Amino acid sequence: MEHSRQQIDYTGCGNVESSGLPLTNQRSKGAGRLVRKTSAEIVSEAKSMLAGGGTRLVSARRPITPREPRRQLYGRLAPPGRPPSAINLKYLQQGTHALPSLEPIQPNGSAASISTRSESVEGISSIGCDGGGHSTAVLVGREKLPALVSIQQKFSGSLENVTDYDIQDGKSLKQLKKSVESSQTHSTVNSIVKNHPLKRRQVQSFDEKLPTAISITVPSDRKNALEDQTKLLRRSNDLLLQSSTESLLEMLKAYSGLKECDESTVAHLSAILHELHVRVKDSKGSWRGAVLGALYGLVEAASSKILLLVASIVLAMNVTGSNLTGACKLVFKIARNENNDNLFVDSDVPELLVDGLGRASPIDDSEACIYGYGAVRFLTGSSNGSNNTATINGTEVGDNLPQRSLAVRLAKQGLCQLMVLHLKMINEIASTNQLSGSPLHALFQLSGALRTLAGNCSIVGSRVCPLSDQHHSGTNHMTLKEDENQDIAQIEQAVPLLVRAAEMCIKEPEVQANIIRTLSVLSERAECCERLAVAASRLGILLGSITQTCQTVEKGLATCNRLGYILGNVMSRWDTARIQFYCCDVSCEALLATLEYYANKSFTMRNQMGDSIVQVLTKLIRIVANMCVNGDVGYGMSKRSPLGEILLNILLKVKDAKTTELEELLFATLGALHNLSYYYDPADSEGTGHMHPGSIGERMKDICGILCVILNSDHNPARSEVARVLGNMTRNTTIRQTFCEENGMKILKRCLTSKHDELMVTSCGVLVNMLGDWSSRVPFREIDGPIILRRLLQKGVSNRDWIMAGIACQAIWNYLIDTTDILTTLGQTEIDLICGDLAEGLDEESLFEGKEPDNFWEDFAPVATDLLERLQMCMSNGNSPCVSSDEEI
Repeated sequence: MEHSRQQIDYTGCGNVESSGLPLTNQRSKGAGRLVRKTSAEIVSEAKSMLAGGGTRLVSARRPITPREPRRQLYGRLAPPGRPPSAINLKYLQQGTHALPSLEPIQPNGSAASISTRSESVEGISSIGCDGGGHSTAVLVGREKLPALVSIQQKFSGSLENVTDYDIQDGKSLKQLKKSVESSQTHSTVNSIVKNHPLKRRQVQSFDEKLPTAISITVPSDRKNALEDQTKLLRRSNDLLLQSSTESLLEMLKAYSGLKECDESTVAHLSAILHELHVRVKDSKGSWRGAVLGALYGLVEAASSKILLLVASIVLAMNVTGSNLTGACKLVFKIARNENNDNLFVDSDVPELLVDGLGRASPIDDSEACIYGYGAVRFLTGSSNGSNNTATINGTEVGDNLPQRSLAVRLAKQGLCQLMVLHLKMINEIASTNQLSGSPLHALFQLSGALRTLAGNCSIVGSRVCPLSDQHHSGTNHMTLKEDENQDIAQIEQAVPLLVRAAEMCIKEPEVQANIIRTLSVLSERAECCERLAVAASRLGILLGSITQTCQTVEKGLATCNRLGYILGNVMSRWDTARIQFYCCDVSCEALLATLEYYANKSFTMRNQMGDSIVQVLTKLIRIVANMCVNGDVGYGMSKRSPLGEILLNILLKVKDAKTTELEELLFATLGALHNLSYYYDPADSEGTGHMHPGSIGERMKDICGILCVILNSDHNPARSEVARVLGNMTRNTTIRQTFCEENGMKILKRCLTSKHDELMVTSCGVLVNMLGDWSSRVPFREIDGPIILRRLLQKGVSNRDWIMAGIACQAIWNYLIDTTDILTTLGQTEIDLICGDLAEGLDEESLFEGKEPDNFWEDFAPVATDLLERLQMCMSNGNSPCVSSDEEI
C-alpha cells in the first residue's frame, strides 16, 4: 500500500525553508465524489491534507565565525607573509634627515620598497639635507614628502617663548620672523609656502600681531604673560579664518613630534586642521609637498581626532602612490579602535577613503588596498552611527536614520562598484600569473570588506525611511530604494568574480577560505543565490579539492562548512542547480567523497574557529536532501553508491544525540533519507535482484532497524521525523517485514498513545502501509489497534484537527479493506462510535455555522464520507464485502 507522504513542519532543526517549488504528489482530481474507493485512492486523497507534498527541504544554521575581541587586519586565519596589523608611523616624524615616503618599515630594517605607481607632478622639488645638515632642493620624478627644515637648538622652543620684552623693545613679530628667516637662508620650504596659491587673505595688521610658528629663546621670567596672550590669540577661530595658509602651516610645524596633548591643544589643532582642510580640498599645486610635510609631523599624536583630520586633509588632496598608502594606513590605525567610530560619523573620511581607493590599483598599489579595505571592513561592521544627531556634508541628520550608517555612506559613494572593479583587475592578473605577496593580501582584505558590507542590514533590506519622519518625502524614499537596488545589482556582479577568485586561490587555502566566507553570506540573498546556481557544479568541484589540498583535517573544516552551506542554500531555491549538479559526475562524486571522508573522522574534532566535523556533515547532507527534492535527482541518488552506507554509519553515531549539533545532524540525515526513500522504487531491483553496493536500496533493511530503535526511544526529539521516513520505506514489502521483525507494531502502539500529536499522526501514516498486509492485521488487533484508531479519530474531530482525523480514517479503511465481516472485525460498539465521530466531523453547518470551511476540512470530508458510507452500506447488506469503485472495475 502506498503511504501518504506527509509534510508537517518539525522544530528540530529550524524552520523549513519555503521556496514555492512545485512539489510532486498532488491531490487526486476525483476526491470529491461520494463513492467507495480503493485504499490507494484514499491514500492519494489524504495526501492533500498533509502540508507541502511528498518531499521536504532541510534547513541548517548559518556558520558563524566567532568575533575577534579586537579589530585586527587578520584574525586567526591569515595567509603567510601577511603585513603587520600594528602600524607604526614614528618614522614619519620630523628629524634632521629628509622625511621618507610612506612606505612600510621592513622587519630587517632595510629601506622600504617604493610603489611603482607615482604622482605626476611637474616641477616638484623635494627638500633633502646635505651632509652639513642644510636643506637642499632636489628635483625628483614624483612627489615625495619634503624633509622639514633643520632648526638650530636655540630656536627649539615653542610659540610661548616669545616675550613681551621683545615686543616692547621695538621689534615687531613680523621683524622677528624676518630675522629668523634670514638666519635660515637654505630654508626652501618657507619660500614654497610663502608663494603658495592658497592664501585666503593676507591681512597686514594681522601678520603684525599674530605670532608665527618659529619660536625664539627668551628669558624664562618673561614667558608667562605672553604665553597666556598668545594662547588666546591662536585659539581664536576668527583669527584662523583671517590667517594665511603660510601661517597655518607654521603653526602646525610648531607641534611637530607632538605625542600626548591636553584638550585645549586638541581643540586648537583641530581648528587649524579644519581650516586647512577647507583650503586644500580638491586643490593641486607645487605647495602640496610643504602641506604634507607639516601634516606628517603630527602622526605621533595620541589624539585620534587629530590623526583623523590629518588623514582627511591628505586624502582631500587626491594623493596617490606612497602618500595614499600612508593615508590609508593612518585611517586603518584610527579605525582599529571601535571607540573612534563616532569620529568617522562626523567626518568625510569614509567618502574620501572610497575616492582614494578608486585612485589605487590592487596590483600596483596593493598596500594601500590592504589597509584601505581593512579600514572599510571595520567601518562597515560598525554598529555606531545611528544613535546621535550628526552633521554630514553640511546636512544635519537625526536619530535612527539609516542614511547615517557608515556602511550606507560608503556604499553610496560607490564602494560596491569599486570592489567589483578591483575584483575584475585581480582576476585578470591571476588568470596569467599566480597571485602572491601584496596583491594576494589585497584580495584577502577586499573579500573580507565585501562580506562585512553585504552582511550589514543597512545596505540591503532595511534602507527605508521611517513613516513618522515628516522631514523625508516620498521622493527621498524612492531615491533610497533606487540606491538599494543599485547596491544589490553591484553585489550580484561580485558573485561570479568571487567564485573565479576562489578557484584561482586553490593553492592559498587561507585566502580561499576567506572568499568562501564571503560567498556564504551572499548565498543568503535570493538574487545572489541565483548567480551561484549557475556555478553550482564548479563549487562542487572546489569542494572535492579541499580534502586533497589541506594538510590536516582541521584546516579544511572552515571552507567545507561554508561551501556546504552555500550549496545547500542554492539547492533549496533552484531546481536548475539540482539538475546541473547531479548531471556533473565530477561534482557529484566530489560531494560523496567529501561526505564519506568526514563521516569516517572523529565527531569530536573541531578547529580553532569553532567549525566541527558534525557541522560540516550537517551541511553536506543538507545538500543531498535539498537536491533530492527534484524527482529525477532523488531517484538517481537513491541508487548511488556509497550514499546508503554513509547515511547508515552516521545514523549509528547520532541515534542517541546528546548535543544540539548532533541533533541537527540527525535531523538533516533523516531529511535526506525521507526524500531518497520517497523516490526509491523497489521494482527496479525486484526483477534483476541487482542493487548497487552501498546504495540506499541495498542498505535499506539496516537503516530500517536503526530507525526502529530511534522510534522506540521515548525522549528522542526526532521520533516524528523517523516515522515520516518509515512511512516512505514501508511501501516496500521487504521493509514491512523487517519492521515487523523489529517489533514495529508494539513500537507504533507507544507512539499512537503518546501525548505528542505530531508523533501520533506520523506514526499512523506508517500504520496505513502496514495494515495493507494480512499478516499485520492480527498483531494490530492484539495491541487493541482498532480502539486506538477510533480514539485517534475522536481526538481529531473533537480538536478540529482534520489532518489527524483524516489519517485515522485512512488507517481504518485499510484495516477493513477486504474483510468479509466488519461486525466481527470491529465490533458493534466501535462501529457505532466511529460512525458517530464521522457524522460529527461531516456536519458542516454545525462546525462552521454558515461560514466557509477551511481547506483541511475540505480535504478530510471526502475521505470521511467514503468511510462512513462503507460502514453503513456493509452493515445494511449483512456485512457483505464492499464493492470496488468505478476506477477499479
